[in-house]
Amino acid sequence: MKPIRTLLIILTLNVITSCGQGLDNNKSLEKIAVDTKALPSNEIINQQRHHFDTTFVVNKQTFKFVINDIEDEVTMTFIRNSKKIKTDTLQSVGLGGFEFTDFNKDGNLDILITYLGNNSSYDLYLFDNSINEFKDLEGFDRFPEAIQLKTNPNYYYSYHRAGCADMDWVSDLFYIDNFKTIQVGHIYGQGCDFEVKENPQVIAIYKVLANSEENKMLIKKLPYIKNIPKFGDKWNFIEKYWNNNYEKFN
Repeated sequence: MKPIRTLLIILTLNVITSCGQGLDNNKSLEKIAVDTKALPSNEIINQQRHHFDTTFVVNKQTFKFVINDIEDEVTMTFIRNSKKIKTDTLQSVGLGGFEFTDFNKDGNLDILITYLGNNSSYDLYLFDNSINEFKDLEGFDRFPEAIQLKTNPNYYYSYHRAGCADMDWVSDLFYIDNFKTIQVGHIYGQGCDFEVKENPQVIAIYKVLANSEENKMLIKKLPYIKNIPKFGDKWNFIEKYWNNNYEKFN
């Protein structure tokens, strides 16, 4: 199945919330045109302003999540039961939106932040049930479009384009330990059909050691066209391979 995330139009901020958590949204985003004396009279600068706040209940605690601009950054303030518990900062460039979703399926809302680009990237704040706070998941930005395995929900796999109009691609296998991502597997799919004699189409599968992609070990090569005869077949291949073979990467 092809991974799907909500992509947002440039100069908009979209917030997606999950049902059943008592969310009360108050959001606004303004696109403005600013004339300056330093610019020709016919030249206009587009600027983006962010403001958003929402109130919701997680683990019987009432949270308020507030977004505001500060120059070229965005502040995220977390308030629990009317008390501010922390404020983090994000770069505003490329900031696409926030999604409230139960990423790890533990019954609590998490906060997924999207940055738009040639390959979208993501930050994730997981809810820590033991201390009733949201924690930034370390290393999650390395694993775009992450999906939980069906055969073992402790593992996740990602996907991103690697060139040749998305015919070359990468998928990684990882799990989460103490709010850190641990990479254990890596697939490089070289499906580009340009100059295949010099660059044969192949699926190279690696075991990643010590959570470092620089320290990876090739364990198998598969013929590309035999396993992915059509462009869209790669989604099924990736899903089935990780779900059926994750134990090999322990």
